[in-house]
Amino acid sequence: MNNPKPPSYKGSNFDCPHCGVRASQSWGDLSASNRAPFVTSSLKIAFCEDKECKKFSLWLDGEIIYPRKVTAQIAHKKMPEDVKVIYDEAREVASISKRAAAALLRVSLEKLTVHLGETEGKLNSRIGNLSRKGLPKSVIDSLDIVRITANEGGSHAGEIDLTGQDTEEVVNRLFWLVNFIVEKTIAEPENIQEMFDGLPEEKKKGIEQRDGSQAS
Repeated sequence: MNNPKPPSYKGSNFDCPHCGVRASQSWGDLSASNRAPFVTSSLKIAFCEDKECKKFSLWLDGEIIYPRKVTAQIAHKKMPEDVKVIYDEAREVASISKRAAAALLRVSLEKLTVHLGETEGKLNSRIGNLSRKGLPKSVIDSLDIVRITANEGGSHAGEIDLTGQDTEEVVNRLFWLVNFIVEKTIAEPENIQEMFDGLPEEKKKGIEQRDGSQAS
């Protein structure tokens, strides 16, 4: 998984605000001065070069004006639907309120822990249970980063402050972490299981016999 690379003015490549793919961008002028004399600066247009997208974004005074600024990563394709609904809502509000987006991501984690087998207790307790079940430390650390950062917008001492100005990168990394958790806990196990299921039946039976004899 790539680290997030939000759209940037005249950037040669970034995560497309339409398709979410890291793609090259071709830039051109789109002057509005002949139609609207009061407009003093030129409009810029950038085209996504991904072959499946080819959509454009519009920029005015160095800021993206179309589509609506959504810089967070799109949801992982393996993300459970009820988690994705909350995740997508967080993406939509992130440009307006970083704290609201972080709070929604925390809710998405609570729903995700249900899919990981934890349905009771507060999020902190659920993460502790998942740690005891043997989830990788990188996943547990990611869960705790999102949990702590999103807790009341980082208003407690020692937590990341979401009330300042330089918060877009922090919040985008929270989105990245949620996708990372889905990748490690859902996508990778499913991919490995699919590959294992594709092994010859006699080989799988041999593995079952081997592991059964070891367990006895």
